[in-house]
Amino acid sequence: MSGSPTRASLKIGDVLGGTEPGLRVQACLLYRVLDEDEEFNRAARLHAQSQDEGEEDEEPSLSDYWEWWELVGPNRHDYWVEVDHGSWRTSVYEPLPATDVIDPVGLQVGQHVTLTGTMAGRQAVVTERRLGRVSQVTGEPTYPAAPDKPVTYVTVRTRGGDRVSLTFRSCPGRPLRAYRRQVLSPRKQKRRFGRVLFSNTFFNIIDIVFESVARVIKILLWFIR
Repeated sequence: MSGSPTRASLKIGDVLGGTEPGLRVQACLLYRVLDEDEEFNRAARLHAQSQDEGEEDEEPSLSDYWEWWELVGPNRHDYWVEVDHGSWRTSVYEPLPATDVIDPVGLQVGQHVTLTGTMAGRQAVVTERRLGRVSQVTGEPTYPAAPDKPVTYVTVRTRGGDRVSLTFRSCPGRPLRAYRRQVLSPRKQKRRFGRVLFSNTFFNIIDIVFESVARVIKILLWFIR
């Protein structure tokens, strides 16, 4: 992949501010997105490539990646910021208790699941399934990570009034993990971390529009009263 592989305005060792001062950038894992067929047929494809040494691999596009930045600090561990090169969204992942974990292997988009642990009994629907492999490791993550290590992510969204997104992560050699996921607009990034970590012009405009609409609605409600 040509050019800089990551897009976040972060470097290993950076110390962030905002509402969570003292967070330090510990590591970055760059993942390449794989589809199911690519993963299942990977061994056969590698064998075929070895038989034709003159054929070069097709270089993945930037949209085929996502980056996970590990942040460590007071009372924070297994805490991550993601920049998705496909959607250009920035999300924060906060760990949940082990009792909340659901094995993501086998879950498919649109499938309904019943949550466990702190959200026992609540219903949710699978909104995203993602398969990938570690393409690059920068810094020193707090758990062993090496290139080519596979990972499966499944995100669900709870049903009902108080809707939240949860992500379940499966990686060989590590316990299953559960996270609360929140997409952060540039404005929310700056408030939370003291600066904008990644900004896409389109989503920045959308954020401004939504903020303006919210203000208009508040003014209208005030007049109605």
